[in-house]
Amino acid sequence: MIKKCVSSVALQTILVCLSFTFLSNSPLIAKEAIVAIGDSITQADTHWAVNGHKNTIQGGWVTRLRNLLEKEFPDEYEVVNKGINGDTALGVLRRLDRDVILLQPVIVIIAIGTNDIFARLSAVPNTTPDSYQTTMTRIFNKLKLDLPDTPIFVMGMTTALRKYAHMRFGNFLPQQDVVQDVFNDYNNVLKELAYVFKLFYVDIPSQWPGDVEESWKFCADGIHPNNAGYDLMAEILYDTLQSTVVHPKQKN
Repeated sequence: MIKKCVSSVALQTILVCLSFTFLSNSPLIAKEAIVAIGDSITQADTHWAVNGHKNTIQGGWVTRLRNLLEKEFPDEYEVVNKGINGDTALGVLRRLDRDVILLQPVIVIIAIGTNDIFARLSAVPNTTPDSYQTTMTRIFNKLKLDLPDTPIFVMGMTTALRKYAHMRFGNFLPQQDVVQDVFNDYNNVLKELAYVFKLFYVDIPSQWPGDVEESWKFCADGIHPNNAGYDLMAEILYDTLQSTVVHPKQKN
């Protein structure tokens, strides 16, 4: 009798373990998932600051987007932040299965390329707009294959400010006009690919101040946005979502 009881307990334990293993490998998201994948501008810590400029909301534009959606669509969406500090387009490609496709999101938002640009400006071998375009093409091909019905939004990148970035990161950027030209080149890659793949390009650069001193009002350290910058990014993205795939509820 004792042996039978022990065997029964052991069997139940195994079944529980197997069930837990199965669940732990499955996306545990009850709401519809919107996945935001990118670098530190997406991850958005709160410790970046130069001359008092700061972002005070962990998660930056992702958290702000989540709050905007929650206000309009309570308990409907979970905005998942998959930003990683220092990541590049190649890094996003390598973790696409784990961080995006596994979650089966209803919307994907990609914001990647700033560190690719910095590698280009630092003359790292094989980092060119062409290599960036090749990697982004592989990302979009994979998403279209594995998530064929999921809308994909591609975030344009705001230009780093050499005058202020060197205070925190050192003097690694060339003159501002050179920096601007390279950011333009990489954003043009995103625009072209968005057109080819029928994606939604979120044109943040066109709504961001072009003047260095005006742009600085939206920056924490010359690279990452501050509160005002993340507010603006979230508003632009939310407006793009509303005009395409996310529609406000009709008021009675």
